[in-house]
Amino acid sequence: MRPAVPPSDVRSEALKLLSNGVYVLTTCGADTLHAAAVTWASQVSFLPPLVMVALRRNSRLAEAVRRAHRFALNILADDQQAVAEQFFTHQTEPMSIDRLAGQQFRLSNGRCPLLINAMAWLECRLVAEPPCPGDHALMLGEVIGAGVRRPGRPMVLWETPWSYGGIPDHEGS
Repeated sequence: MRPAVPPSDVRSEALKLLSNGVYVLTTCGADTLHAAAVTWASQVSFLPPLVMVALRRNSRLAEAVRRAHRFALNILADDQQAVAEQFFTHQTEPMSIDRLAGQQFRLSNGRCPLLINAMAWLECRLVAEPPCPGDHALMLGEVIGAGVRRPGRPMVLWETPWSYGGIPDHEGS
């Protein structure tokens, strides 16, 4: 008798086919810069212009956004995989530095770090964190500033060698 093999969970495969961009979310506290790569972000309203980001509920990045009440999405171009890789882990740096994970930045009027080499950016004021039963917190930000530094194609997750999404192999672990 052969051991039972659980059937593949096609939900995970299908969820990974959703189009997600690759962004660097930045924010800052009183004296600390925070940044990490994120993929679950989307525009959700025209008036006012709102974007939603989903961050691991109890992550340091989510806590930093909650404290700052603002964040920036640095939109990466499809040729910036090396930049994205620098932010796969949460980066924290003192406010006094001039680079964040090796990347030059400038502070926006709202004190969000904006990566100089990013294709574009959105600066957002955190306006709501609606209840969510999942393992990620939904953060709604009103777009209060934006810029496009160069034309190009934004990085899309499924065009990279990486994956973030689907269902974990060990649910509940």
